[in-house]
Amino acid sequence: MRIKDAAFTIFDFETTGLYPYSGDRICEIGAVRIDSGRKRKKTFHSMINPGRPISPGAFNVNGITEEMLDGAPKIEKAMPAFMKFIKDSVLVAYNAGFDLGFLECAMGEEINLLDSYLIVDALGLARKLFPGLGRYGLGPVCDALNIRVDGEHRAMADALMTAKVFEKELKVLEKMGVRAVADIAYVRTKKAASVNRVKDHKTMLIEEAIRARKKLNIVYRSVWTDAVSSRTIEPKEIRYGYDKAYLIAHCRAVNDQRNFRLDGILEIEETGE
Repeated sequence: MRIKDAAFTIFDFETTGLYPYSGDRICEIGAVRIDSGRKRKKTFHSMINPGRPISPGAFNVNGITEEMLDGAPKIEKAMPAFMKFIKDSVLVAYNAGFDLGFLECAMGEEINLLDSYLIVDALGLARKLFPGLGRYGLGPVCDALNIRVDGEHRAMADALMTAKVFEKELKVLEKMGVRAVADIAYVRTKKAASVNRVKDHKTMLIEEAIRARKKLNIVYRSVWTDAVSSRTIEPKEIRYGYDKAYLIAHCRAVNDQRNFRLDGILEIEETGE
């Protein structure tokens, strides 16, 4: 498919926290659809009742309160309309792996409907096409590209900002001679399958600990802050998302369940407990 012939849906979720595979859920959807020809845009917005509290960390970012979600539809009610909105389009998100993790959890038994979608990570493109910016959060990239930032960290505002970034990315790609969507997009099924096949020593040690209900000591680098910390965890399950594998585990440091990206685990060993 040629880029100029494709329809793109640029979307963003606000969520109750950072951990979709540990129970965090979508609480707001914002999306912009740009049909082929780039002349017509449509928008989709919905608050979502997540059926669970907003974490303090999420509230500090998006400012969404539980009162704002009173009367909002559950995700099961909103998802059919969202899927109709994105039909036959290429999906675009800023840090797509994060949003795709939440979308996969929201789809439940209908997750196979995502298999036909091509997915573009606007963050990954920004790093390749706009080198030397230093910071690649959505806000800093918009500042660097002279895109107005209005209402950052709400779903509709972030979707609109991402759409503007993506339009600039498309112009750069056109000048570079990039014509095919396949040259900038991922296929979800192939990505997930490739992750699923990799079983190194780390993965096998985790799987054995899950079977034997053993605890593990890990050294972990956060994908959010790049901080490195040592943790004692009780692994529960490995799940395979859009393009990353995640370990669901009880973390002793916070006395709560967390999900850890496998590629963020730098060291791992049994505790002997």
